[in-house]
Amino acid sequence: MNSILFFLLEVILTLVICGLVVRYLRPYLNRILVDLCGTEKRAQFWTVFSNIVLVGLPLLIALTYQPQASNAEELFFEITRRVSGNLTGFLLALVGIGLIVSFFALIAPRTTKAEAK
Repeated sequence: MNSILFFLLEVILTLVICGLVVRYLRPYLNRILVDLCGTEKRAQFWTVFSNIVLVGLPLLIALTYQPQASNAEELFFEITRRVSGNLTGFLLALVGIGLIVSFFALIAPRTTKAEAK
């Protein structure tokens, strides 16, 4: 088969998987960021920034792929290894964002129940 087709398949698989996970995480991340940032506009900016990082890093990794296998079986396993590497990049970006959000959640000032009333 054509190596360009396999390249496109690897990129599309990476984008679809990352896009679905980002879509699932977006409302939860946005709620946490609204709490941390204080305003909806600030939270929207950081949500969009996080989405770009979570999709952009694996996509950047995916674009470095150059198929070198000679038959369909080798290409299949080569693509699975590459998609696995791309998703590892996604998880590293997710952990990085999680650590940053966790750090700021720990140092963010909290209102007590008495202050909220």
